[in-house]
Amino acid sequence: MSEPRQPLPDTVVQGRTGGTNLVRVGVQNRALVLDLVRRRGPFARADLVRATGLSAQTVSNIAAGLVGAGLVREVPGGGRRLEVVAGSRSAIGVHLDPAHLVVVRTDLTGAVLAVEHVDLDATDDPARTLDTMAAAVRRVRGDGSRARSRTDASAPAGIGLAVPGSIDPDGVRMGTPAQLPAWWSLPVTDELAARTGLPVLLEKDGVASALGEVWAEPAADDMVSVFLGHGISAATVAAGEVVRGATGNAGEFGGMPVEAHGRWTEVWEACQPLQQVRRAVTAGLLPAGIPLDRATDVRRAFERLCATPAAAPLVAEAGAALGSALAHVVELLDVPRVTIGGSAALAGGDVFIAAVRERLAVRLPQGPFPTVAATAFGEASVARGVACAVLQADLAVPAPAVRGAGPVRRPGGPVHLRSIAHPW
Repeated sequence: MSEPRQPLPDTVVQGRTGGTNLVRVGVQNRALVLDLVRRRGPFARADLVRATGLSAQTVSNIAAGLVGAGLVREVPGGGRRLEVVAGSRSAIGVHLDPAHLVVVRTDLTGAVLAVEHVDLDATDDPARTLDTMAAAVRRVRGDGSRARSRTDASAPAGIGLAVPGSIDPDGVRMGTPAQLPAWWSLPVTDELAARTGLPVLLEKDGVASALGEVWAEPAADDMVSVFLGHGISAATVAAGEVVRGATGNAGEFGGMPVEAHGRWTEVWEACQPLQQVRRAVTAGLLPAGIPLDRATDVRRAFERLCATPAAAPLVAEAGAALGSALAHVVELLDVPRVTIGGSAALAGGDVFIAAVRERLAVRLPQGPFPTVAATAFGEASVARGVACAVLQADLAVPAPAVRGAGPVRRPGGPVHLRSIAHPW
């Protein structure tokens, strides 16, 4: 038996404290127990008492409610240990990249049940791209024969949409990503909800990637999750929680100055695929005249470049630039782990990741030196992560907003636009 579903909150606000009431405390305790069972189960009730600090009676009552709701169950022959029912919840994640669309469906553990990849040029026709999104959502839901589903999970709690660049504090529109000018004023969540009949939660791609990295971790973790696709961002995870920032836009990392390719520049320009392809053409590593007008053309040319052995030094230079920028972040936050994902990083492969590690070792000879690895979730990492954001919003309790405070606005005026064609 499933619980009645509440609409997804407009925003997920974390890290604030304030007055509360017994009802809210009860729901928060329930969310805490469920999260522990999901991350670290199977879990005996006595262990849950020790882990949460709640009374044995409170844990027993919460466990009975979760079992009754179908979210957890007792392990057969397991001494009344509790484990999560993976299929009791599912969510859909959509990652919009200027050159590529990834749509997944996950269960409560974050396991990917179905996935769709669609090449596209999303820069100039939002309506057509939204139609493509909606069709892919229907397929991963199982509404069409092309959905590659391994199991029959419950109806999705909603859709998470991960987008490049900043998002508006209202959680309905993107900010002003330079790659997608036709999307700036579009109420993208409303448009996708109207096409699919499901509530839509908007996240930055970097934030979504970080959440996906820690969703199923057995213990709280501190880390930095770097996303490198057509753009770049770096999201922070502190004690297992993704830092979204006051407006949901934490992670704007691309402006970090680095010395790369023979000059000082910004880290985004040192690593960005279009800039790398142009350098490769100048160096004779790629033929002159290859089309670069569309994001899909740039993606294919960059993947071709990364697969060329003679281009390894160019790829490594971009990795070294990222390592230089990350050295400041690692020292500031004292994190033990860095995970790198995104289509550009995955195309760079071992050459790129090794160069990041080597530069960090040079810049941080006395430590702290983190582990550095590519994401284990491939190109679906962002879509999976934003699906996990939907599950988090569906099952957790956002902190109460302060009444009368009004919407949070980004200080300092409009976001500075960085052209993907010109570095300054």
